[in-house]
Amino acid sequence: MKRIMGLFLGLIALVSIQSCESNRKANNYNGVATDNTNVQFVKNAAELSMTNVKASGLAISNSKNQQVVQFAKAMITDYTQLNDELKKLKLDTTAVDTIVGEHQLILDSLGMLHAAQFDKSYMQLMISNHEKQVSSFRAASQDKNTPVADFAKKITPALNVRLDSARVINNSLK
Repeated sequence: MKRIMGLFLGLIALVSIQSCESNRKANNYNGVATDNTNVQFVKNAAELSMTNVKASGLAISNSKNQQVVQFAKAMITDYTQLNDELKKLKLDTTAVDTIVGEHQLILDSLGMLHAAQFDKSYMQLMISNHEKQVSSFRAASQDKNTPVADFAKKITPALNVRLDSARVINNSLK
């Protein structure tokens, strides 16, 4: 159990480090001046959203806790909608539709767990992912690219609510 949790937390750390890269070269997507930071923000947000949807699908099948299952169902709805809205920003012509190595490893590790072990790991992943997204969306809300900043400002409160919910559920698990 400790070895699996250590591996799982190590993978989360790798994902965090990987998502810290940024380049600031100006581009023009669909008539909107932007830079690589905006494009990277959208790609990272989309990939993390897809990871949350896949992990939540696992929660529906691997969890016996109704709080966790209800949270997972809400995550699928919320993050599917978030991905649809990210596509509307049209900052990049290549949509993110696959999950890369680090996120896939986390999902694979999570898929091997069941019941209480799964619940705790899933909720910790949701807390970690939401913390990353809140931070990323707050930074994007300060961007000079108005569509990106407006989008980030609109979404950040909902991310904070979900983060708080994840923490409450995680704290209630044994």
